[in-house]
Amino acid sequence: MPPFPALARRVSVAVPGMAVFAAVAVLRETPLTAAFFAMIAALCGYEAAGLLDGGAAPAQRAAAALLSAGCAAAVALLPEAVALPLVLVPGAVTGAWWMVTRGMEEAAGRIAGSIGLLAAVSLAFGLLARIGIGAASPWVVFVPLAVCWAGDTAAYFAGVAFGRHRLAPAVSPAKSWEGFAAGLAASMGGAWLAGTVGAGLPAGWMLAAGAAGGVSGVLGDLFESALKRHAGVKDSGSLLPGHGGFLDRFDSLLGASPAVWLVLAVMDRLHGAA
Repeated sequence: MPPFPALARRVSVAVPGMAVFAAVAVLRETPLTAAFFAMIAALCGYEAAGLLDGGAAPAQRAAAALLSAGCAAAVALLPEAVALPLVLVPGAVTGAWWMVTRGMEEAAGRIAGSIGLLAAVSLAFGLLARIGIGAASPWVVFVPLAVCWAGDTAAYFAGVAFGRHRLAPAVSPAKSWEGFAAGLAASMGGAWLAGTVGAGLPAGWMLAAGAAGGVSGVLGDLFESALKRHAGVKDSGSLLPGHGGFLDRFDSLLGASPAVWLVLAVMDRLHGAA
């Protein structure tokens, strides 16, 4: 059997983390839910600022963290028309700071990345909180989480055991099409378990959420991998043994969370209109 490096450390960190997520979902307190996901957005935003500019000062990273947290909380709590445009604020402010302090020529290559990555952080965790706050069942917030957890786990094991054909060798050499296929199937199964078995939502919609989240989650993962490769680092941080940083652990949610939220929103609109 092929070795699975650092598996014990990964599991020892992942299991308590899943328990914390479960506690937040079950308690279903609006301030707690918004604050919890805003905190994760802050940690990811701090690491993201370092990826986009390895020489970023601590104050600049702290500003990115606070802006990411604030915009995530806004997405969670404010009306959509007001909240969603705010996700551009952290990246726009960071890009403006680079222009002022480093000049347009040096900053130009970072501005698009800063807007895209920090917007994705704010949006992903703000929408996760929004799902948790507005859902009729605590199981619903586990739909995007199960999409990523099940998909990442299946892709990891299938890739190590059976991976032969590289998915994106220029960005992430370890990822394979075999792992992608296993991960996508597991993402659909995870969404069905959390959404249909757990929350009683229609199976067809949950399979669609799993497929959309599974594909988008891989894109989020590859996006972060490309930024790490450009920055010349292996991990976004070192706070989570076996996983790297918070952004390494939650990169797939950057794509999966908005995709699953969109499927849930369309489902609610269509069922509400029926």
